Amino acid sequence: MDGKFIVFEGGEGSGKSSHVQLTSDFLTQRGFTTLATHEPGATAVGKIIRRLILDHAEEATTEPLAARAELMLFLADRAQHVAEQIQPAMQRGTSVLCDRFTGSTLAYQVGARNLGPEALIEQMEAFARAGLEPDLTIYLDLDPTIGIARKQRQANHTMNTFDQFDVEFHQAVRDYFLRYAHNHPQWVVLDANRPLTAVQFDINQLLDKLYGTTH
Repeated sequence: MDGKFIVFEGGEGSGKSSHVQLTSDFLTQRGFTTLATHEPGATAVGKIIRRLILDHAEEATTEPLAARAELMLFLADRAQHVAEQIQPAMQRGTSVLCDRFTGSTLAYQVGARNLGPEALIEQMEAFARAGLEPDLTIYLDLDPTIGIARKQRQANHTMNTFDQFDVEFHQAVRDYFLRYAHNHPQWVVLDANRPLTAVQFDINQLLDKLYGTTH
């Protein structure tokens, strides 16, 4: 039996990585095998791409990436990620828990970067993921001013390219996420401006329903 594919989406500081780990723990305790992963940068190729996009590495030029070039790099990262890690893991019966996927590409590149036409970008993105669809997408909704403040308080946090955009950029990301979730019934929106345990309780209930398990 193929494993499940669960995606966590959200803006900066919404708690995606924490909930990926908590979800992995929850499923492991119930006997499921999981792979916790993220985008961009989960593969060897992806790590190079991530540095080019986010980390101002030596590989990058002094000029900022053109928005279209940035989009192409994100899609290249996804194509490699799906082919190298996600699909093989699912075929082994492993459930894949991914921090960011389709929604983030569209929210940041279409919603905030204003790239278009949207239908063309959606087709390109679907091609990059080989048509793979998540079994469940959890969108952790949070006011961007709260999310950015959360990240700035993290002792181990270093600012990446997207952290440095203004609040209006991140609000445009949030607005797109909310519109997209409203139009896609397989998405579940959770209020992330609550204690981590409260949000995870709701996630665990979704997992019980998806996997047919009970507490």
